Amino acid sequence: MIVRGLFACALALAAHCAAAAQWSPSRPVKIVVPFAPGGQPDLIARSLAEPLAKALGQPVIVENRPGAGGNIGADVVAHAAPDGHTLLLGTNGQLVVNPALAKTPYDPLADFVPVTLIGTSPSLIVVRSNAGIRSIADLVSLAKARPNGLSFGSVGVGSISQLSIELLNRFEGLRMVHVPYNGGAPAVAALLAGDIDVLSLNPTSLIAHVQAGKLRILAQTSGTRSSFIRDVPTMGELGYRRYDVSVWMSVMAPAHTPPAAIARLHTELALIIRDPATKATLWDKQWIDPVAATPEATAVLLRGEFRTWARSGITLETH
Repeated sequence: MIVRGLFACALALAAHCAAAAQWSPSRPVKIVVPFAPGGQPDLIARSLAEPLAKALGQPVIVENRPGAGGNIGADVVAHAAPDGHTLLLGTNGQLVVNPALAKTPYDPLADFVPVTLIGTSPSLIVVRSNAGIRSIADLVSLAKARPNGLSFGSVGVGSISQLSIELLNRFEGLRMVHVPYNGGAPAVAALLAGDIDVLSLNPTSLIAHVQAGKLRILAQTSGTRSSFIRDVPTMGELGYRRYDVSVWMSVMAPAHTPPAAIARLHTELALIIRDPATKATLWDKQWIDPVAATPEATAVLLRGEFRTWARSGITLETH
């Protein structure tokens, strides 16, 4: 789903410097995270907030607004004052998938302007280690033997977390039941407790439980193997052609935010994202390939993926 060529795009920081120098925030900046605390987007937002505050000379506050697969938090930012003081740390779930597959209270192409693409992350399909499921083939066999008898969790309706398993349902004609949660942490807790049978999620919320032997990874959903987990096959390698459900995160602002504010915010965030020290302390630990793409390149990616999902034939009802 992701146009890899965009990730090699130059930062073009020099082109932004003159405009960036003309704008500074006059009060605290708020980063809205449309998921519950503890998940990967929340951790990333909090990691960016402190250095961004130092660069801007104003506090940067992270506010969690979970619900409806990220739609609630995204809608808050879409209707915020376009003055550079309210930002969204969003994923392609609420910025592309939700609006392409179901009605949302905002239009991602009209109501937001990109600040930067933060990076990409693999998603992992996991089960409890004691569930007796050792592979995707085992999961499929069990689900076929028990129609409507297995359940899968997600971080909300329309999220990449949901779509990863919905695609498997479609490929195999399965009827695993979807159970949405308001974030990664509660979804993982439900899996560990046996309330659901399978979950697709970014590695941040999963890897400690995998290392502790409580969860087993069956596959990763990106088109190619992540550099962070080369020993786990992709769904494509397991025979599911064109199965590529990657996760990316970006910082967005309300539409009509002044270009000078976008330029300054992009310049500062790109420096933070590209900082070599940040790679070891943040990106490697979060299993994220940093990008820091320009607002223009991020907009191209958003429009392209929106068209792809809109043509997928999948429909969802949000609630």
